[in-house]
Amino acid sequence: MLVLSERIMMRSLNLHLELIYLNERIKIIGGEETKFIELKKEYSDSLLKTVSAFANYHDGKIILGIDDTGEVTGVANISRLRLNIENAINDNIHPRPYFEMALKEIAGKVVLLIKVLKGDYLPYYYKNKAYKRSDTSSVEVDRFELGKLILEGQNFSYEDLESKNQELEFDYLEKKFREKKKISSLSTDILKSLELIKNEKYINAASLLSDGNPLENSSIVLLKYSKELMNINDRLILNRISIIEQFDQCMNFYYKHISVQETINGPYRQTREEIPAVAYREAVANAIIHRDYMAPGDIKIEIFEDRVEIVSPGGLPAGISEEEYVEGRLSVMRNRIIADIFLRLGMIEKLATGIRRIKEYYIGYLHQPEFSVKQNSIKVVLPKANAEKVEEPSGIEYSVLYGDERTIVDYIKQHEEITRKTAEDLLKKGKTQTYKTLKNLLERRYIVSLGRGKNTRYLLMI
Repeated sequence: MLVLSERIMMRSLNLHLELIYLNERIKIIGGEETKFIELKKEYSDSLLKTVSAFANYHDGKIILGIDDTGEVTGVANISRLRLNIENAINDNIHPRPYFEMALKEIAGKVVLLIKVLKGDYLPYYYKNKAYKRSDTSSVEVDRFELGKLILEGQNFSYEDLESKNQELEFDYLEKKFREKKKISSLSTDILKSLELIKNEKYINAASLLSDGNPLENSSIVLLKYSKELMNINDRLILNRISIIEQFDQCMNFYYKHISVQETINGPYRQTREEIPAVAYREAVANAIIHRDYMAPGDIKIEIFEDRVEIVSPGGLPAGISEEEYVEGRLSVMRNRIIADIFLRLGMIEKLATGIRRIKEYYIGYLHQPEFSVKQNSIKVVLPKANAEKVEEPSGIEYSVLYGDERTIVDYIKQHEEITRKTAEDLLKKGKTQTYKTLKNLLERRYIVSLGRGKNTRYLLMI
């Protein structure tokens, strides 16, 4: 993890570039605030709540001199305004957050950009209250959220805390390590190497992996519905068992209720699954590994006639946006120790690739997985994909293409070529971001370029 001083240096280098594109961003905003951008016509103390929110959860920008319709009104008495804001932040936000201020002239008027960096010394209080962004407003965090901020500020997570129960057994975990790693027994030294014992005490991660699993917020409810939505054919509640055994039971429930057929095509045996097993496995593993074990509620897995829905309590970890999560571009480990053990046991193939692998196993099918991110939950919907594929991928390795790269390649497949300007319009992004995406595809030899400058065209590599 980068310390704050390193992050300050890295992000400061980008501030002048952001100002260059401020005009374009304001046009894109279209007068609407976002979770990461707040527009204000003039200074008021409510700005300090937003500074607290950004410092607690994620970088953000406050632009003074633009009203909530997007009209540029400008700011006056600039020197005094900057000094007043600096004093207000330093005097009222504790501990002091890191922020930068810069001016930009737009249409003959000056606006003030305040960039606030997420801090390392959480929580950041304004008038003894900590704030977070909820859509486009800044609201006070509840006691539950405040506890998480305090833990993060101490470089702890819930799984790192000392377990209240120190009488734990690990028969199921030991059996899995014996099968996968040929380890005869889980000695105290091995448990320490797995980081399940710290300061000679079991931690919460150990409780979750233990046979009795005494932690309340760790249950999984599985439901199988009949054609009539309200009729439940099968129900399984998993609690007081190791989360490793929970995972295995979830896979057993899959094989019990999801049709998996094998057909012979000449000398080859083909498997046809209603729901791709790998996609289901990754979704369940993600739910168990990344769930917020401080949040009340159960993981819920529901099998319907046409889909499977997997809902996990707790929203995204701080530091990752919904777009980054859905595109599979970034993963922030909420439960690093648990994730490492799942990886060691081969229950996941690689860290931070779950969403991409889910999408990979639906390539070419008419109905695609859906990902819904709410403030207190994450839902993955896996549609039944037992019909014939509607398209066959080309020689491009789609498993390593996602997000903007996939969008560009799909466009070229349909139109034979693309220009940078068309790519900008397609992605709705500026020149720099668009060029970076095109450059990545060029360097990895998925596309080739023809021509120079404005006349450059990009085609698929043959």
